Amino acid sequence: MSVDFQNDLLLLTCASGKQCAHLIPLVSQKFKRLRLQVNSQASLDRLREQYPYAEVVQADLGDPHAVSKLVSGATALYLVGPSLHPRETDVCKNVVDSAVQEFENGRGGFKHFLYSSVLNTQLSKLLNHDCKRYVEEYLMESGLPYTIMQPTHFMDTFPVASLAQQESPVWPAPWDPKVQFCFIALKDLAAASAIVLEQREKHMYAQYPLVSAGPHSYEDVIAITGKEMGKAIRIEKTSYEGAIASRVKMLFGTEDCDPGMKDIMERLILYYERRGLLGNSNQLEWLLGRKPTSYAEWVRGNL
Repeated sequence: MSVDFQNDLLLLTCASGKQCAHLIPLVSQKFKRLRLQVNSQASLDRLREQYPYAEVVQADLGDPHAVSKLVSGATALYLVGPSLHPRETDVCKNVVDSAVQEFENGRGGFKHFLYSSVLNTQLSKLLNHDCKRYVEEYLMESGLPYTIMQPTHFMDTFPVASLAQQESPVWPAPWDPKVQFCFIALKDLAAASAIVLEQREKHMYAQYPLVSAGPHSYEDVIAITGKEMGKAIRIEKTSYEGAIASRVKMLFGTEDCDPGMKDIMERLILYYERRGLLGNSNQLEWLLGRKPTSYAEWVRGNL
């Protein structure tokens, strides 16, 4: 199970997304063989230019044949699924199945499956959490050597740059700004994931709930951000319908998306309106060997 940084092939899925944007620069310092999966031609072209030493592959994770070819020869795999997608469970199961095939038929070449899940998959009212709960169960019963990362609400979705450009900044709150959340900085998630991939055997069969900071309400977040920016930020609560439309457009670039995606977003908005998302930062601090990033530190970094 030991890591051979010269010869092991590390496969990262959704490599053009937010998580891998922070992870690839870290793992590429040690792993000399990288395979990066992308969905679009634009992402393929961009990553080939950005990482000329890596193998970049355009593949549909919903196609079992394409996934089998993608996983072939891989030693370790970091799975980021298509979050907020109604077929996320099926897509991720395709990847698990191909990894099992590689593990059983690849003469011991496949050694580690790292899954980026979500904090508190028990929250079945959140459809995106429920999708990942089934993937976790499938992975646990697969016979594969695995580790599961469970990050909370991303700090990096908060529009600091946009607010900083406004003379009198206004944040349109999609849910009750008094409800508390815990947050993770994507750079902390990437650092923890890189450590797990590099140490491998130490983290087999572990599940890590990952939190950088909080609990904070979005009123707290606005106060922290305003203090760092030196501006007063006004909170303006949006309607339920407006919150759904704005979040869908932010995530998918258009309001005209799959109805199943809107179902997931509708449930998420309703849940966050009343309950938020809470966790604890101890596990992340242990993994990193340092204090995780505070919200104020993250804002300063983004300004």
